[in-house]
Amino acid sequence: MSRNILNTTVMRSGARAAIAIATLTALAAPAGAQAALGTPFIGKNLFSFHTAQNTRSGGAATTQTFGAIYGHRFGAAGDASNVNLVVRFSARPLEGVDSGVLDLAATVGGSQAVPGVPNLSFAASTGAGLMAWSDDGAKTGRVMMQIPANAGLSYAIKMGSATLSPFAMGTLARYDLRTSLNDVQLTRERGWDTYYTSGASLKLREVVLTSSVTSGEHGMPTKSRWAFSAGVSF
Repeated sequence: MSRNILNTTVMRSGARAAIAIATLTALAAPAGAQAALGTPFIGKNLFSFHTAQNTRSGGAATTQTFGAIYGHRFGAAGDASNVNLVVRFSARPLEGVDSGVLDLAATVGGSQAVPGVPNLSFAASTGAGLMAWSDDGAKTGRVMMQIPANAGLSYAIKMGSATLSPFAMGTLARYDLRTSLNDVQLTRERGWDTYYTSGASLKLREVVLTSSVTSGEHGMPTKSRWAFSAGVSF
């Protein structure tokens, strides 16, 4: 897919994703983005650098994308339940290379402390995501939109002033995957996907580090891919 068709497709798909995100945000009840979903908060706001393994152009080759995460928590830090909004952007630049990757996602959700089990929390979330790949050399491209439903658990381990929180999360997602050649759509695939994410977050004062592995995701070149984020929460 050339840059022009990538831009056109992303604009159209992004508009649909934005509508879905806005609708889900407006209608959302408590459903998650705390450590159980890999986005731990210390304060009300979270800013993080983000990098993840991705497919280079929809094939078997892999590449790294780089971007940022912004999160906002509604409610006090000591509350047993919280509602959160998280937005993520990452990309592999188009300039100077023969292919590019764009990855956008937004989730709204919440977490709840499990009664009677200290330091254990449950979280759930939903939202919308958009991934786009282009290969200018081969004139091919792919766009995949997702609406995921996530649920997971985390356990907080206190280590002096630091907190280590292992987490595990399952996802059920509705996806729409489209491929093109020379700016012409070739295929369109719709379906349901299930995949799993596990990892751990480390919180130390305002600093938050998170590492995770996602396994079994449709459209990815390997059975698992790694992601890492580092930022501050205040």
